[in-house]
Amino acid sequence: MLLLGGWHWSATSPLLYTLQRNAQYAHFGYTKTFRYIGQPKVKEDVYNSEKRIAEDSLIYKKVCDGTWENWKSWDESTHRMNTTQDLEPLHDFPIEHFTQLVKGDPTVSKYLDFYHALHDHVISKGYKSVGDGYSGYRITNDFRGDFDELLSGIKSEFEVKVLFIVRDPIRRGFSHFLNRLHAAHLRKSELDSSFTTPVKQWVTEGFGSKKRDLGKIYEAEFACLDYVGGIKKMISDFGKDNVHVMSMEELWEDDGTSKRELSQFLDHPIDHLWKNLYAPDRGHLVEFDRDVPCQAFAQDLYELTPDMYYEYKKKYQHIYDSWKEMFGSLPLYWGEPIKYE
Repeated sequence: MLLLGGWHWSATSPLLYTLQRNAQYAHFGYTKTFRYIGQPKVKEDVYNSEKRIAEDSLIYKKVCDGTWENWKSWDESTHRMNTTQDLEPLHDFPIEHFTQLVKGDPTVSKYLDFYHALHDHVISKGYKSVGDGYSGYRITNDFRGDFDELLSGIKSEFEVKVLFIVRDPIRRGFSHFLNRLHAAHLRKSELDSSFTTPVKQWVTEGFGSKKRDLGKIYEAEFACLDYVGGIKKMISDFGKDNVHVMSMEELWEDDGTSKRELSQFLDHPIDHLWKNLYAPDRGHLVEFDRDVPCQAFAQDLYELTPDMYYEYKKKYQHIYDSWKEMFGSLPLYWGEPIKYE
C-alpha cells in the first residue's frame, strides 16, 4: 500500500496523476480523497462536516448507477480522478466490495477488507500497489478516529510505503488561503473567525480589484505549516526506509535527481511527470488547464508580492529553520520570493 502523507496545494494531484495514469504504479480507487474511515468520530469538525460525508455518499450512488465516470471531471475546482482512464481498470471490480465498505458505520476492518480486494484487483491489471490519498494525510495530520487500530491494521496487513511531497511553506499556505477565500465567497456563508474583518468585507464585496487593498491581505492569517512533525511521525510509525520526502519544486524542476530517487524508492520507473501548474510557479498569472483543473482555482485572486513574502517570512522563519535542521539545506526556490512573469 502506498500512503500519500502530503499537504494540500503541494501538487498532490499531479503526483497522484503521475503514479496512477502515467507510471501505472498505484491505483487509488474511485477518487482522490474519499474519506473511507473516521467520519463518525469527527462530525463536529467543520472540515469533516455532514456535507462532506454526503458528497462521499454521492460518489457511491453515482458509481452504482453508472454516472460517476467523467462526471464534472474537468470542473475548475475538481480533482476527482474519475476520468475513463482512471476508472477503466475498475469496470470489472465487483461493486459488492464498495457496498460493504460504505454501508453502516465505517470500521477499520471494512477499510482493510476493501483495500485487500482493491489491491488484488489492480495488481491483476498491471499495477504494483494500491494507494490511499486520504488516510495517509489524516494520519499525518493528527487523525482522530480509530487511529491506533487503523495504523496497526495497515502495518500488519500491508507492506507500506509513504510518500511526502512538500512545497515552499509560504507559497503553499498562500495558495490554500486564496482557495478558502474563494470557496467562502461562493458559499455566500459567514466567514469563520480566522478571517479578519477587512478580509471578510473584501470577500463579501466580491474581491474588488486584485491589485488593491494590500493591507487587508497583510492582516490575514493563513496556514503556513511545519512539515517536519508529520514526517517524523511517519518515520517513527513505518521506518525511515519506508518513507520518502521530496519537494515539489525539485521533483519537477531539478536536473532529474529527485525523479530518479523517487523511482528508486518505489522500485518502479517514474519517467513522465504529469503537468504541474506550480512548477514553474506563475502565482497569480496561472491559467486554467483541464489536465490539472484543481490547481488554478482561485489562484489568480491576488498576487503574493516580494514584500508580502518577506513579511510572512519573518513570522515563519522557524519553519524553514526546522527543515534545515532535519535535512541540512532548503529545497530549490525555498525561502525567496518569485518574480512572477
